[in-house]
Amino acid sequence: MSIDTPAITADYVHSFFTCVDAHDFDRVEAMLDPECEIVAPGFTQVGAPYVCLWMAGFFATFPDLRHQPRRVVVDGDEIAFELHVTGTHTEDLPLPDGSSIPPTGRSLDITLGEFWTLAEGRVKNYTVYYDHHDFLTQLSALN
Repeated sequence: MSIDTPAITADYVHSFFTCVDAHDFDRVEAMLDPECEIVAPGFTQVGAPYVCLWMAGFFATFPDLRHQPRRVVVDGDEIAFELHVTGTHTEDLPLPDGSSIPPTGRSLDITLGEFWTLAEGRVKNYTVYYDHHDFLTQLSALN
């Protein structure tokens, strides 16, 4: 019987975000390569702890944040998927320039594109794309 690697990898993505939503960042960090590089709008860093800090920062702003992976596509050690993210803006949202957006109480409902490269069963490269304008518009930060 052969192993269905894409199914295992899709399960890995779902497990990863189950841990993220449970705020189990010790487990999340264990699923990342220690030298994981993250590239996201306004944030680039190397090191698994920085990836977890980046994620935790969103939970500080959106405590009810939830992630639902969709359309996971696997090609060897490369993974691409959509990530549906919802939450409520109840705390200050820090911005890269040092300013912040005060809580609006508005709901966030956005889809991200995520691209991972695995190395030895861990996420080595983590790239995130999303419509930053849509993100800010949903929070009424832009008109």
